[in-house]
Amino acid sequence: MRLSDRNIATNKKNELSKSSEIPKIQGLWEVIPIANLAICGNLRLNLELLIEIIILMSKNASSGFDENQRPDNPQEMLKSNFYFSGLMAGEMSCSIIKITNTNPHGHYYAVDITVTNADTKLLTEVNRVVMNNRGLMTPVKGAFNLCARGKDKVCNVLNFLEHHPILAGDLAKNRIIILKNALVYLKNHRGHKFQDEKTIEMDKLRRKLREIKVNSIVDQKFDLSTTDQDSLGHFFAGVIDGEGSFGVKSSGIYKQPFFAIAMKDEKIIESLRNFVGHGTVRLRKDGAYHLEINHRIILKNICDVFLDRYPLRHQRQRKRLQTLQQLLNDYTPNPRKIALSDNGVMI
Repeated sequence: MRLSDRNIATNKKNELSKSSEIPKIQGLWEVIPIANLAICGNLRLNLELLIEIIILMSKNASSGFDENQRPDNPQEMLKSNFYFSGLMAGEMSCSIIKITNTNPHGHYYAVDITVTNADTKLLTEVNRVVMNNRGLMTPVKGAFNLCARGKDKVCNVLNFLEHHPILAGDLAKNRIIILKNALVYLKNHRGHKFQDEKTIEMDKLRRKLREIKVNSIVDQKFDLSTTDQDSLGHFFAGVIDGEGSFGVKSSGIYKQPFFAIAMKDEKIIESLRNFVGHGTVRLRKDGAYHLEINHRIILKNICDVFLDRYPLRHQRQRKRLQTLQQLLNDYTPNPRKIALSDNGVMI
């Protein structure tokens, strides 16, 4: 041991012996008495890193979700945050709102990001993780809106998306770009003297947002941001929680299990099909791209993946997927149907 390391250890030991209480670090599973650890040199640095990891895991433990939905390590915890990016890609709306200003007369502009969902517990978690608990939740017909309005609140969301970007989706990515441009312009053109110029520029950006919403017209197109399967898995779990549906439907005289998802963002649907490795995408009359899967083995894999490995967090969606998994596990093929199928007759 080097002399400097020996001095550090000696001084630390003396400090602890003089203390009337042994300091303790409260972790997720256990309490670690510092006095029982030999602290010196690199070990001290490793201990500090261990403390940070335990604190981070303790914060994650208070998220309110079930134990089996929590990641096993801090690296996985970071990847699991892509769930919220996926949810926002499906459920997010972006606006530049023109607000009348009574004193002085005129108007001003406010940027807004709103996430809509029926699960208040899930929106509360979005507010905590993405919006730093600064969002406002209000009821709407059949659901709730979680709104981040104003420069500071929207910047919180954009900062989260810088670290956990939307991995697929031209529509969502272009919306974010427009809001960023609006924020930069408003910051550089403060005051009444820029009012006319500001109105022209904001109206231009608002028309772009409208074109994305109504006609799915974008200025930029993007490739898939990553090929990391875990990040993509969590991202698609968020997308499915927002836009997916699954269950059993009638197909002639038979009941047919299904998984389906429809969005106007073709890039997300195509990327999800590639991730699952099955299904055909079709364009509906309403402009949405529709992916549906009825193959039982593929459906069982989807249930396993999005219940265990990349778990859904929307309570109702998760229960529906669990019901579908139970039906698929209990399903016993009719021998007559198998024989007909082997003879080339599709049933």
